[in-house]
Amino acid sequence: MALSGVGKRYAVALFNASVAEDVLDQVYGDLTSFAHLLEKDPALRTFFASHRVSATEKADLVMHALGERASGLFVKFLLLLIEKKRVDEFAGREFAEILVPFETLYEAHSNIVKVGVVTAIPLDAELERKAKETIERRFNKTARIEKRIDPSIIGGMLMIADGQIIDGSIRSQLAELRQELLEARVN
Repeated sequence: MALSGVGKRYAVALFNASVAEDVLDQVYGDLTSFAHLLEKDPALRTFFASHRVSATEKADLVMHALGERASGLFVKFLLLLIEKKRVDEFAGREFAEILVPFETLYEAHSNIVKVGVVTAIPLDAELERKAKETIERRFNKTARIEKRIDPSIIGGMLMIADGQIIDGSIRSQLAELRQELLEARVN
């Protein structure tokens, strides 16, 4: 997905304001929750994206639904998007145009690295803990594990973090063995 410059600018502004007001973790939680809500509720997404719904009606919904539950800064942010007629644009597409760059800034600021862990079968708690510890030692950052199942790796695990691949899959080990056998001289 190509991120628009506008979404990125709003994300940077929200991030900077969150850091300045010392509410970064809360705003991050509010932003991700709101993005997931828009993703899961097509009626809400349609409501915010509609040009037939007035800015006042949208602002009233934000105030009634989020006013006490979300941080004041996040509520002000949504009200600003409504006022600038940007909420129509971002809700109509994906709110990710703001969420993704904000999340990138948040993770860098919080010293977090996302780790894609691919296994042939579901990862048990002990292996997940070991994978997390391995990545945290290697990168000196807090690891956030995102699990995926891919039976084609046969067994073991494949970890992808910060553009690096740590391949402990059986598939790759078999491929290496095959290559060694092909290269070996027969005496």
